[in-house]
Order: sequence, then structure tokens, then C-alpha cells
Amino acid sequence: MNKSLNILFICFVALLVISCVNAANDNPNNSDDISNYQISSDLSNTEIQTMLDNAKEGDQFEFTDREYKNISLVVDKKLNIVSKKNSNIHTSNKIADKARNLGLNNSFGFYFTSNSGGSFLYGLTIISNSDYGIVVDKSDNTTIKNVVIKNGNVGILVKNSNNADIIQNNISKANSNSIHLENVSKSIISKNTISYNGRSGIHASNIYYCNVTNNTVHHNKFNGISLYNKTTGNIIKFNLAYENPNGIYINSQSDFDVVNSNTFTKNRRNTDYELGAFESGNGLLFGADFKTAKEGKSSRLEVKYNVLTHNEGYQAKNNPDLPTFKLGDNWFDSTDDENTFVCPMLLAGIMKMGTISVKNGFGLQMYDTNGEAVTEFGTFDTTVNVNGNQYTAKFVNGKAIIDANLDPDKEYEIEVIIGDKPVKFTYRTSSGDKNDESDSQTSTDGDFGINHHDFIDAMGNDASKGVGNSENGTSSAHFANSEQSGAHGTNASGNFQDSSDNGDSVLTNGNANAGDSSKGEQSEEGKAYEIVPQSKISKEITDTSGIIVLSIVSILGMIIYGYWRKPEIEN
Repeated sequence: MNKSLNILFICFVALLVISCVNAANDNPNNSDDISNYQISSDLSNTEIQTMLDNAKEGDQFEFTDREYKNISLVVDKKLNIVSKKNSNIHTSNKIADKARNLGLNNSFGFYFTSNSGGSFLYGLTIISNSDYGIVVDKSDNTTIKNVVIKNGNVGILVKNSNNADIIQNNISKANSNSIHLENVSKSIISKNTISYNGRSGIHASNIYYCNVTNNTVHHNKFNGISLYNKTTGNIIKFNLAYENPNGIYINSQSDFDVVNSNTFTKNRRNTDYELGAFESGNGLLFGADFKTAKEGKSSRLEVKYNVLTHNEGYQAKNNPDLPTFKLGDNWFDSTDDENTFVCPMLLAGIMKMGTISVKNGFGLQMYDTNGEAVTEFGTFDTTVNVNGNQYTAKFVNGKAIIDANLDPDKEYEIEVIIGDKPVKFTYRTSSGDKNDESDSQTSTDGDFGINHHDFIDAMGNDASKGVGNSENGTSSAHFANSEQSGAHGTNASGNFQDSSDNGDSVLTNGNANAGDSSKGEQSEEGKAYEIVPQSKISKEITDTSGIIVLSIVSILGMIIYGYWRKPEIEN
């Protein structure tokens, strides 16, 4: 009898614990219990601000109408502010009462304070009449995504903040900088289109371990991208900057920064340029305050695999007061190592272009000065003539493939336009025995690669007319940029000997912190925002009550089983 009562008591305690778990899960104060507010255009700015102030952490505000006037809102807690209709938010040029009470002296559309970390701003069109369209100040993990900003003084100001995501926005016609970063770390500036601004597209001062990637920056009046003061561990990759006075201006103390695989092209001279007309029109420009570690140090700025072409000044230019700096391998759209239009105060490894055989088609591959195929590279187009037929070859990840329906049993005369000059090849397409595209990227010993000795021979001889075959005979490698055997190009004063202050060897990847991981893409996907009705919010990850209940039942079963068998064990 006592044994049965004890078992019943254990069951009662277990049921009580399970009930408590379920009650906690259904608690109305649970973090999943957010409220959704709709903001109509008949509400005043003061009324909207009151709604924001009275909201709970994580609440969602949706602008539901098309036009809103005189908006200036302070976000002082974690909120999601969205629009499904690309609502036009016309900002106020006056300082709102809430802002004045916080001691703010500039006008803005949205201001995210230090209490607003984790907020989202998504899907709005901001017509700015204010000093700033958006300000993110001491607000960590804040995301601005799919926002259009026009006019005003500065598009987006991010300062004293960590882990901000500025993604897929379109910012134009600001009087000053489009995106202004100041004292920012571990943030992502990616896939933004930035144009027609009064100063720089992206202005960065004192930024650390940020990803500035895949942005298109054009027709700005100062620079596409500007770096100032101290920059450390930043990855600047896959950006396209054109029709600015300079593609990128580096005027910072740079440690562990990577400027790789960008395209800086068609940047123009400007007689009214702030630094002087002769400092404009460059793909890359180093300022007087640029500093980095000496050659061979792991913290040295890395600049390689960029496309630096068709700029009106220099493709890359150093400041005359600085020591000679050696870039990594880059593409200057030139077949002449002596005329790459790189200023005499810079040395650069000249990338080579070669052909690769593909089934029924024609392929081009970029190679570094060691003969290795490059798979992370800026983008550009070039013209290819095949037996009188003209094609456009677009380089993506260092390779361009043209489906020209070529006969594998015939040889073709190929012309590739490099630096406005045709470079001729005799070309035979692959027989199709190995037509997997990945084989075409093999650099030295694969069937579609090039033999190392053939590459060296091509580099030293007139390889634009010759053929370098791999040992297996399935691929031909032709090098367009091989009239000279010198590895470094200059413009005016001949090749510099290795006597600069920066060391002797061509720059190699010494950035221990940067790597090739796609931090930006991962973070971006992790913060992608979607409006989901409250009733459909998934609890599959956050709801652990089922696991807890199952654990309690299992433990209970073991206790009862052990208690029931206790007399047998004792005997």
C-alpha cells in the first residue's frame, strides 16, 4: 500500500512540474508575444512618436499608406519598422521635441539610440529634407535594408556602433556623403546602389573588421569610397565604382585591410575637385596620410585582383610624399607592362589573360604572376572576335565563357580586344571528353590547365601568337599580356628596382584576419527580414517545452521502475 501511495505522489509532483512548464510557455509576457501596429498617414509625427514610445521591445510598426509628411522619429527600443508599399516618408527639416529632449542638434528622419539595438528598418522610401535620412548612434545589431533615400545632407550616418547591417539600399542625391561610417566595427555594408551624391559614396573613418562588399558606387562628386584615420581588418571586395573623381581613396592608417576583387573603372578628372584636378580621375588614390606596415608584414594593406581600367588619370596613384608602394597582382587592361598607367611611385604585378578550352565554345581565364588561375576577381567586359563574329566576354570570378558553337575539329582565329588593341590567338576548342566547367579552372597540372614550363615560356616569349599545351594535350593556354617578361608595370620612368622602402617581393596575402570566408553574406542572410503574421510565427526553435516534458517523463519512468524493483534488488 505504501509503495502505491509513494508512486502516486511521484506522479503528482511530475504533473505539477509539467503544468508549470506549459504555463511558462503560454505566459503572455513571453518574448514571442509581440504587437503589430499599423501607421496610417492621418497620424501626426507626435502621435507616431507616442506609439513608438509606448511599444514593447520587438513590436512591429507598418507604414500602410503611400505618403507621410514631416516625419522625424526617435527609435529608443528594439523595434521593427517596415512598409510593404515602399511608403514615401518625407522627413522634417526641424528638430522634433523628442530629439530636443535628448540633446540632439540635427534634423533626421529616423534616429536609432543606444537602446534600440536589434532594430530593423525595411522597405521605406525616405525623401529627406533633413540633415540625415537615418542615424544609427551607439545602436548595435541594427539593420537598414531595402530602403531608398533621396536628397538631404547625408543619407545614412552610422557612428559608435557594432554589427550594423546596411544592405540593399539605394541612396542618391545627398548633398554630402551617402553612407557615412564613424567609429564602427564588425558591420556589413553590402549590395547598396549609391549615386549622384555631393561627396563620397561611402565615407569611412575609424572602422574595424567591417565588410564593404558588392556595392555599386557611381557619379559621386568626391570619391566612390573614402577611408580615413584608422582602418583595421576590413574586407573591401567586389565593389564597382565608376564615374567618380576617384574610385577609392585610401587616406588612413591601414592594418590588415583587404582591397581585393573590385572594379574601379571610368573615373573622371574634375577641374573643381577638392584636392585638385590632378588628384582626380584615378581608379585608386593614396592620400598623404596613408600608412601601412612594411612589405612582408602580415598587417600590411593588401590590394590585388582588382580591375583598374579606363580611368582618365592613373589606374592607381600614390601620393608623391609617400615611399614607393608595391601593390599585388591587378588587371590594367594592357598588353604592355611598360604602359599600364600606374604612377611611378607604385609597383604592381600585372595579371595575365589566357584562353581555356571548353566544349564547343571559347573561354578566357585570368592568371596571377605565378601562373595560378584567379577565382576571385573584379568584373569587366571585353570584345572577342571569332572568325569575323563578335561576342562580348563578361568576366565573373576570373573567367569568361562564350558559347560560340565552335567545331572541335577546326582551328579558329581569335581576337581579344585588350586596351583597345586586338590580340590574336589560334584556338581549338575542347573535344568534349572533359567538359565539366570546373576542370577549366585547374591552374597547373589538370587536364584543362597549363604546364608550369609552358607558362614560363609563354611569359618570356611572344606567347600572344604561340601555344602552351599541357602534358595531357587537352587544353591550349595563350597569354595575351606576355610581350614583356617583367612582372611589374609602370608608366613613365621604367621599372623600379627592388630598392623601395617597402621590401623586395611582390605582395602576397598576409592578412591573417581576413581570409576568404563570406562573413558578410552569412550575416546578411541571417538578418533577412520578412513580415510574418503573429499567428504564424514559428516556435520550432524557441519552444523547448516538449523537450522538457519528455525529459521529465523519462526520468519519472526510471524512478518508478527503480522504486518498483527495489525489493528484488535488495534480496
